[in-house]
Amino acid sequence: MWYGTGQFAEGLKNDAYSVFILFYYTSVIGLSGTLAGQAILLALLFDAITDPMVGALSDRTESRWGRRHPYLFASAIPLPIFFYLTFAPPADLSQTALFFWLLTTLVLSRGAMTLFHVPHLALGAELSSSYEERSKIVTIQMVFARIGGGLSGGLGFLVFLRATEEFPDGRFNQAAYPNFALTLAVFIFIAVLLSAWKTMSRIPYLAKPDAETLSGHAVGNMIRGNIAAMRMRSFRALFIGTLVMFIAFGVTTALGLHLSTYFWRVTTTEMIFWGIGMSVGMYAGYGYWLKEANATDKKSVFLKGGILFTVATVIPPFCLITGFWPAWGTPFYVPLYILTTGVIAHFGIAGTAVTGRSMMADVTDLDELETGYRREGIFFGATSFAAKAFFGVGSLIAGLVYDFVGLTKGMTSAEAPAGVVRDLGLTLGLSILLLVGLALVIFARYDLSRERCEEIQERLEERRAAA
Repeated sequence: MWYGTGQFAEGLKNDAYSVFILFYYTSVIGLSGTLAGQAILLALLFDAITDPMVGALSDRTESRWGRRHPYLFASAIPLPIFFYLTFAPPADLSQTALFFWLLTTLVLSRGAMTLFHVPHLALGAELSSSYEERSKIVTIQMVFARIGGGLSGGLGFLVFLRATEEFPDGRFNQAAYPNFALTLAVFIFIAVLLSAWKTMSRIPYLAKPDAETLSGHAVGNMIRGNIAAMRMRSFRALFIGTLVMFIAFGVTTALGLHLSTYFWRVTTTEMIFWGIGMSVGMYAGYGYWLKEANATDKKSVFLKGGILFTVATVIPPFCLITGFWPAWGTPFYVPLYILTTGVIAHFGIAGTAVTGRSMMADVTDLDELETGYRREGIFFGATSFAAKAFFGVGSLIAGLVYDFVGLTKGMTSAEAPAGVVRDLGLTLGLSILLLVGLALVIFARYDLSRERCEEIQERLEERRAAA
């Protein structure tokens, strides 16, 4: 349980960023959608360096706190500080200054999160070598992440962005966002410390760095490890397929508040019910897909989840545009919106979430079998980067869509022209269809079946016994 607390902190931070940050900087503060998206993407490029570097450093770290825990503790203070500052830019900044404020605070907060996120994922892969138990560990991660994300959304919509006399639509209340971020920052600080502290008892049972890793330079180890990983067919399929899939998730999330405001025209109260439906879909999906993965194969679960997400995300906007949806204000309009884009879509996402990280742990076993090295940090550095592309590239695409369809600062749903609303839904649907389709085609090349993973584990156990 305490290991999962770390994912609670990430859920708080990730949902606050992915759901609110683009809307806050574009529709509330007035930064160009293209500039906001570029700032978020540039911060992602910084992660492309820091994620594998931190992974390689944690693989070779020797300390009385083990390989991973020094980095977990090191992130506890800077992460909440930089997270808060992202939502608290000085008043009256120019477009250029606002762009650099967003870029700088994102780089610093994401760098601090890397110190925690990559070693934390690597730690999870070390806790068990069982094919089934790894999926259970990932499910625990996802459950805690969803709890954190739910708290982030609940505090945002119910407490800080609720409707007032001055702001009938609380989403446009600029002064509420810094207080919202400060509250989450406190929770993040506590959760990171608890996760690091309460898992220290596992340190004596975790793998130690091998002699080859210690003898090389950290940068050299990182480069060699990443080259070796990219030579593996299953790693390439899993990494690139997951990367593109996360980008698709990121587009829907970054544009989610815009879509609900302008396209679906739902209130903040109705968004709360949508969030409840989303959580129901995720939690039900965790349980269902975990059993499915244990009974069949992780690859088939990932593919089924991705297809279900696509259907539930793409078809509803097209139905509304073409007139095959209940009229706005009728009894079935909002419930059907919640059922499809909330419950069913996130039930599908749960399938990819339960299996993705678990499959990466299986790939690290294949790497050990072929090379003799344990390099969880390097492999999960790649996983971390793919997950952050959810926010980075997804937000860039969302920012471009914001400007392309003609949305502007302060525009209410009543003021948005019909053409702008239509183009918003149409562009989103086509983007998701293209991205997820590409992701599933790439991922289909993953070839580590249950039988192959069990064979790898047997050979590793024989090797360790002989040594």
